[in-house]
Amino acid sequence: MAKKQTPKRTIVGSPLTPELLKELGAIDELPQSPEHFDPHGNFTNTYRIWTCHGFRESGNQNVGFLRIERLADKSNATHMLKIHQEVAETDGILNVIDAEIKCVTSRLGCPVEWHVSSQFIDTDGKAIEQLRAEEKGSKKKGIMTVKTGGRTLFTRKEVPWLTCDWCIFEFIQRLQFEEQGWLPFDMLEGLTVMKENQCLSYRGLNSTKMDAELISLHCFVQTGSGILPYEYWLDNNHRLMAVTSMNKAYILDDQAVKTIKQKIEQLRKSYMRTKSAIRK
Repeated sequence: MAKKQTPKRTIVGSPLTPELLKELGAIDELPQSPEHFDPHGNFTNTYRIWTCHGFRESGNQNVGFLRIERLADKSNATHMLKIHQEVAETDGILNVIDAEIKCVTSRLGCPVEWHVSSQFIDTDGKAIEQLRAEEKGSKKKGIMTVKTGGRTLFTRKEVPWLTCDWCIFEFIQRLQFEEQGWLPFDMLEGLTVMKENQCLSYRGLNSTKMDAELISLHCFVQTGSGILPYEYWLDNNHRLMAVTSMNKAYILDDQAVKTIKQKIEQLRKSYMRTKSAIRK
């Protein structure tokens, strides 16, 4: 009796880059930045969230999308970020995060007021109220305050160089492409978890092969306490094309919402078929 062949599994073995994402099938091509794209103005960037299981042949998949809308103030002293993220969990259960962040238009895009909510949507498309969470934060007179349900969760002395992970997606597009040393900051991850002692630096210009074309992408690197390193890849127009960290990538994709909606629908249909078969 012939032995059953084990499916080929080749370890990826190197950090994710745009070129490697292309090899793994996560990217067909990167979108062209509009001629009018202005990182200091109003824009909306939508990223497809993709994860790698560690092997080239299988286990790699789209899991969600992140939409970041920037609304500039007329005075350019502040701007607003509107965040919407959806991540598909087991059987098509959906985690939805919404946030509004008022930021100072500084080098770090420091948040001064924010509101963030998280909820889970079940396989029938209904919100699971017991799993809903909501927080409001502000920085005033040297004190940062975070509240939920009208109750103060905590206060702490304001960190002048505080930013958040979603703010990095915005302000990194306003940085110059040059050797500028380390840019230090503390980060509120998801506006909820403090990650101190972060640093951002410019690595340089990279030539990335997409099909037969070579495109130029600039890379910034973030390292710090409590995180895995992040790499931010921008085109010559300063538009953020991709963000990579260990097994996860955020890929600029105008079709990201459609792609993930289809995936969620497929997961839920599969779950219902399995559920129906078990009942029989």
